[in-house]
Amino acid sequence: MAVQSFGIIGYGVFGELLSQLLAPYADKIVVNSRREIPAYQLLPNVQIGTLVEVAACDVIILCNELSALEENCISLVKLVQPHTVVMDVCSVKLLPAQILHETLSQHCKVLATHPLFGPQSVPVGKDHGKKMVWHEISGGPFPELEDIFHDKLGLSIIRMSPEDHDKQMAWIHCLTFFVGRGLVELNPPYCELATNYYERLQAVVNIEKQHSYELFRTVQLGNIYSGQIRKEFIQRLQEIDTQLQEDHI
Repeated sequence: MAVQSFGIIGYGVFGELLSQLLAPYADKIVVNSRREIPAYQLLPNVQIGTLVEVAACDVIILCNELSALEENCISLVKLVQPHTVVMDVCSVKLLPAQILHETLSQHCKVLATHPLFGPQSVPVGKDHGKKMVWHEISGGPFPELEDIFHDKLGLSIIRMSPEDHDKQMAWIHCLTFFVGRGLVELNPPYCELATNYYERLQAVVNIEKQHSYELFRTVQLGNIYSGQIRKEFIQRLQEIDTQLQEDHI
């Protein structure tokens, strides 16, 4: 089946980014969002539509926060067709994959993904090394979608189970976001004597400031492996601090 249309549910920063990236490769993109979207922000072949209009598209991309995923999936059950592909873009995968499987896998084709880029890390393209985790839940393979995301957008498709994804992302996202959030709260000041090392620390702060709290919450609470990583990290810091208190100069 040739992919001619995309439906996007959720038009936050990532939903908007996807509409811009996919617009050159679709006849139309229909977006549905709880927030009001000024028409002037939309590209010519991107339009605002109802849930029914979104469900009529070849591919439906769920871009809402994790807390809304199950509700969105249930709302699509009676609207999708067997040939429809529904995919998510959540930054955690075990829980979303379970929700997608339990609600939609008997009604349509289902794909769990995690695009490893965002508004702060575009552009995509063959020379930029961006990745996309890819797990086919039902109805795969999806060569037409791979053609768009891999061949046209230049993303490296990485096939990985939701469990392996979340185990790795507990380090890659959960730990780094946790450290970044702590630094944001600490608010390291600008210093005239700043070294490269300190400037990199401030770069982490600037990156974390661009992440929404909803994303931070999803990364930390939606990944069952993140809590242990946070616990071990805090324990190591406490051990280092204790050792310093015991040391003498």
